[in-house]
Amino acid sequence: MHLPLQTLAAVSLLTLVDARDGSPRRSGTTVSLHATQYGSVFDAPVTIGNQTFQLLVDTGSSDTYVMAPGLTCINATDNQIIPEADCLYSNKTFRPSSSYKNIPSEMFGTQYGAGLASGAMAYEKVSIGNITAEHQKIGIANVSNPMGDGLNSGLLGLAYPAITAAHPANHTSNETYWFDRSVYSPLVFTMHQNHKIDPYFSIALARTPQNESRSFGGYLTLGGLPPVAHSEFTTVPVEIMKGVPANFTSGKKTRAWWTTTIGGVTYGTKGNMTTDSKPWQAFFDSGNPLSILPSAVVDPIHALFSSRPVWNDEIGGYIVDCATKVPEFGLTIGNKTFFHHGADLIYQTSAGVCMSSFVPSELVGVQGLALNIIGVAFFKSVVAVFDFGQHQMKFAPVLGAGNGSETSVGHLSSPADTSAASTISAGRLWGGFSLSLTALAVLMT
Repeated sequence: MHLPLQTLAAVSLLTLVDARDGSPRRSGTTVSLHATQYGSVFDAPVTIGNQTFQLLVDTGSSDTYVMAPGLTCINATDNQIIPEADCLYSNKTFRPSSSYKNIPSEMFGTQYGAGLASGAMAYEKVSIGNITAEHQKIGIANVSNPMGDGLNSGLLGLAYPAITAAHPANHTSNETYWFDRSVYSPLVFTMHQNHKIDPYFSIALARTPQNESRSFGGYLTLGGLPPVAHSEFTTVPVEIMKGVPANFTSGKKTRAWWTTTIGGVTYGTKGNMTTDSKPWQAFFDSGNPLSILPSAVVDPIHALFSSRPVWNDEIGGYIVDCATKVPEFGLTIGNKTFFHHGADLIYQTSAGVCMSSFVPSELVGVQGLALNIIGVAFFKSVVAVFDFGQHQMKFAPVLGAGNGSETSVGHLSSPADTSAASTISAGRLWGGFSLSLTALAVLMT
């Protein structure tokens, strides 16, 4: 079933954005996403050289990388080598094409709170839909912690250049991948610089049935809007993240993540809602299954769950009964409160265990930093536009998404059937969260 046509609001915004500098509109492209891990990880088809891979769609990092043959998989806790299959990437690995060119003066090394990947830097032809960057820097990873989902072969980074993860070739310590960066232009920035797209992209993630491990995942559109009916947009500026040392962002205080100030939160049950108007910064991260928020927000929300979430030190998250009833919850962004759908406040794992979608940022900091992050639960109720030309983000509620606590099949429909199969993975997580599904299964027996 195809989606409804865009609303008048969508069409008028598209015209406004494309014509804002008086230049002719460049072409855009839309690709369908695959949802895996019960709707917590979202992959897009990306062609590198002459091969097409599924890559995790990640607004929380900037590099595009793909797995090389003979990957060395290492345990995230002790750096011991483990079987390659434990990294859970697809069996499809990168083979150099005629357009491949190695960069001997640089190496690739990226690190998240729960994992890392490293290898070579290279130039290669990269395409998304019908848009191609002929000479794009990418990472070719030959070392990784377990961060796959059984379908993807790497990651598509959509954040700013300041946190790209190329380093001088003599950079050997994986403990300092946060620093010593050789900044380059990420894929969507290159596509704009080459006059292939207007300087923005948009995402609409699908809400998937709770018991389906794989399904249609929504849309990624470069230089345009996805074919999803929505209401009016709210616009907010992209800010420099406060409190982050300059050495995290290539020695400059600059835009790095898709960051803005959240004006407050509203939560509760019908007829008994509470609003906390204390502002705080956060960045939007489509690659994170969880939202990592201030404890002053997370704790009162959890207190309203019908079954109180229980913190588990081993996994660094809250386990909760899958049938738990949840309160209403909304984030104030700009002049509007965006409510989550209740079904998105609980994150199901393939171990048959459910977790709260919220974790306090004070408990999962990285390198001493406690950063607030808006994860995939938020994305499932909005069309999100990321504008790196005007350094703005725009959000519009998806029509028919609802905000109640009832379970819903979702507000987006697939243009074609997709198969469902069981996989095990945690995806790409920021923060100290390290989801061991084996550990979860043991805990629940």
